[in-house]
Amino acid sequence: MMKEFRSIVIDADSNTYTIKDGTQGEYKLSEIKKYSILNEHANYRGKAEPFLHQVLGGASSFIAVEPKLYVGIKITTTANETLAVYISENPVLFNSDLYMEDKKEAERVKAVFDEFFKK
Repeated sequence: MMKEFRSIVIDADSNTYTIKDGTQGEYKLSEIKKYSILNEHANYRGKAEPFLHQVLGGASSFIAVEPKLYVGIKITTTANETLAVYISENPVLFNSDLYMEDKKEAERVKAVFDEFFKK
């Protein structure tokens, strides 16, 4: 089974996934320890470890105004490496229409991972 999204291609038949937006490269599905949908503060994308600066519920712990963010999936590998799959192509505001679209896309990607790991 192969599923292709804008930011990731998941190929269960070959036990691989290819990140196209984020920590680019091809990785083994069998080396995923955990994964979750998170929001990363837009100012920190590519400047720190992926998802180190998260936005929870529309407000970050750094500022009181609503920050722009990227919806993504944080993957931790069995080697404790942190990988990022960015679903948002551009920064979005929490609970905006674009945010909701990106969140739904992230949930579809997560569902493919969930299906693979049910086996």
